[in-house]
Amino acid sequence: MKSKSTKMLINSMLKLVILVLLAGFSGALMADEENCMSCHQYKLFGRMDATGEFHNYFVDEAAFQNSVHGRLTCTACHSDVTNIPHDPTPRAVDCAQSCHIEDPFSGTPFSHAQVAENLDASIHGMKQDDSDEFKPSCKNCHINPQQISTEGLIFSEVSGNCSKCHQPEGLAYAIKHMEFHGNSHEFWTQERKMAVCANCHTDSTLVGDIFKDNMVASFMDTYHGVGFTHGDDRLPVCSDCHDYHSVFPQSDVRSTVHPLQVGETCGGIGCHEDASDSFVTGTMHFRYTGWKSQVLFWVKNVYILLIIGVIGFMLLHNFLDFLKTRKVLKAHPMPPSSEQRFFLRLNKSERISHIIVFISFSGLAVTGALLWIPPLNDVSWVPDWLFLGALRQWIHRIFAIALTAVSIYHIGYAVFTRRGRRLLWAMVPKPVDAVNIYHNLGYLLNLRKEAPKMPFFNYAEKMEYLAFAWGTLVMTATGIILWLEHLGPKFWVDVARLVHSLEAILAVLAIIVWHFYLVHWRPGKFPMSRTWATGYISEHEIEEEHGLDADEFTEEYDA
Repeated sequence: MKSKSTKMLINSMLKLVILVLLAGFSGALMADEENCMSCHQYKLFGRMDATGEFHNYFVDEAAFQNSVHGRLTCTACHSDVTNIPHDPTPRAVDCAQSCHIEDPFSGTPFSHAQVAENLDASIHGMKQDDSDEFKPSCKNCHINPQQISTEGLIFSEVSGNCSKCHQPEGLAYAIKHMEFHGNSHEFWTQERKMAVCANCHTDSTLVGDIFKDNMVASFMDTYHGVGFTHGDDRLPVCSDCHDYHSVFPQSDVRSTVHPLQVGETCGGIGCHEDASDSFVTGTMHFRYTGWKSQVLFWVKNVYILLIIGVIGFMLLHNFLDFLKTRKVLKAHPMPPSSEQRFFLRLNKSERISHIIVFISFSGLAVTGALLWIPPLNDVSWVPDWLFLGALRQWIHRIFAIALTAVSIYHIGYAVFTRRGRRLLWAMVPKPVDAVNIYHNLGYLLNLRKEAPKMPFFNYAEKMEYLAFAWGTLVMTATGIILWLEHLGPKFWVDVARLVHSLEAILAVLAIIVWHFYLVHWRPGKFPMSRTWATGYISEHEIEEEHGLDADEFTEEYDA
């Protein structure tokens, strides 16, 4: 009896195991009807060809099922494979063949044939000469990892991209196609689209040294390229302007960047809708020729020489001043504040103006620098969108408006008030300033025993004032051009952008190296002069820095 029960239990367990195995086997068959994965599931499944190169035929089933082709059977593309085992070298997949028996929405056979025709007619499909051997095929761009579908992209971008290939079907078809074939993964990001194009256009063996040196690099120098570097997905990359499959030479009227088409290209994707013809017909690659390239060359190099010369002189001057001032203070210590008298240097109006200038200039420097400094991804409390976005742009413009407003006020103050006119006349450079520079450098180099007596505004303050006035004028003018860049022409917009950037570098360095040292960081003043807050200056500073006009400081303040 016991033996019979045991046999029944064993039989039941065997049946259960068989059912489980059958269920698993049937499930595998349902997932892989052609039984392809019985071999292709192994990571080192492949063969060695006659040249000794190993060809790996492993297929990551999970990745494939998650791709845009995951709904297809293997033989839908590998149509010549009819049995197992099969010829180890099947024909190359023809992406232009009909992939689906019938599209679920249009009711017509779906095919990439039109895409293939567009590619064959484009510059990527046409053979230019007998030496031109390489022309990209579908799989040069759509490699396996890049077959994941595109749901999650911005709706306007996706619909625009689809309609480039599916013009006959229209936008409604593109929407349905996205909804049906999409999943939760976003793959065709700006970074991946750029990488696909740059993969060839940075390879001199494929495109030659001319394209290698200019195409990608010249794009990266533009505002679009800077935006790409900062990860701003609002800004276009190669395929957004040059199309995806119908990439024709710029001289071809069918090209999206042909002079007759570029206006629609730039204004039709939500970027420059109201741009003038003179703006959109300019080069978008910073690749100017002739006199235009010479203008950019000289503007850039003159500014570089100016920055090196001016900042270099300031650094040398301040280094000598630092050594000399420390030596003098060591021999003759500065008397404590309680034993000194203080006199008016800045009145209330001037102090308020100075504070507004300081805040607006600092804000402009920071928000401008964020345009060129990569996002601090390792600093979680600094949001990436602050580096290049509408908020940063408007913060920058608000600071610019504030600086322009206080500059206009300052002009009125200098012209229409008695004190303003007196200060303006005192700020005008005079021949004695050149003499003072010569004598003071001799003093700093220990070639003279005594420092020269300086006027109410010494040569360092006059240099700074004139530089700041010039810089504000240049930055305001070029800033207005950049704000209204869509009115063009683009070449002069690019000149203005170059001048704006280089002048900003010069201004920021000059303020840090010259103003901050002489006013705040000089020995005896460090860490900060309080004149900007109180408006008063000590009699020791008057004697050292403005001894020639010491009698001008008449309004005394009891410290």
